[in-house]
Amino acid sequence: MFFYIITVIYNQLIKDSPVANNIDKELHTEFIFVDNSTRDEICRLNSDFCNEKRFTYISMHGNSGLPKAYNSAISGIAKNDDNWIIICDQDTELEAEFLQYYKNSILSNPEKKIFCPIINDAQGIMSPAKIKGKKYSHSEKIDFNKHIEGYSFINSCMCINSTVFNAVQYDEKLFLDCVDHDFVKVVRRAFDKNLFYVIPDLMVFQNFSFVSNNSFESDLARFRIYLNDARYFYSKWYKELKTINISLLVRACVLTLRHKNLIFIRLFFDKNTKLSD
Repeated sequence: MFFYIITVIYNQLIKDSPVANNIDKELHTEFIFVDNSTRDEICRLNSDFCNEKRFTYISMHGNSGLPKAYNSAISGIAKNDDNWIIICDQDTELEAEFLQYYKNSILSNPEKKIFCPIINDAQGIMSPAKIKGKKYSHSEKIDFNKHIEGYSFINSCMCINSTVFNAVQYDEKLFLDCVDHDFVKVVRRAFDKNLFYVIPDLMVFQNFSFVSNNSFESDLARFRIYLNDARYFYSKWYKELKTINISLLVRACVLTLRHKNLIFIRLFFDKNTKLSD
């Protein structure tokens, strides 16, 4: 059993990444850092650090988005039953023994191919996310493995058998948002049986950007990306789009009130013709 730990970095030094510092390296692992950074000095330092630590370093020569970064790293991994791919975010805090949770769960559930932790943010359980119609929301504390079809998952700390990628890949028409839920839908469409397993004892806390208070410039950049990604995702999977239009408008209004600037509302209406019922 061999683990490939893929972390996409954006304008951050890999030496400061908790992924590179906290994982138990006694298990068979290879660290793969995919650099989406736009700053040349950061890229140089990251490359030097990976060479020193014997980590695999892949430069995307700019920000190519998450799906392209994931696919680039995964393409170099042999697709066999012994290889497992763990997707990590650059700001995810992990326990040193977290790989042992995966190893134990894999041995105990050999029919499963994708293992997910329970991820909490400031609002509660973010993943598994409850699916109700077209809405993805925080979950209550229940036995997810009895109702797994009604939930989706985020990429962070997802552990995937490499053979899954013989049939699917991440959709490169997305950039940052909805990548997780799209991947879950693609997997469920490609395979007849349920491949997902939630590890009930593995808890992860993560800070998500929309939950936190960010600067105007940061929120504006994120909102632009979210508009494009959400509209593509929902037009791909759903025919009736009124719900997502309402959700996007609510988010625009929240950001407008937060920053006292109408640009978020204007962006919503400027782009709204791309998503019509």
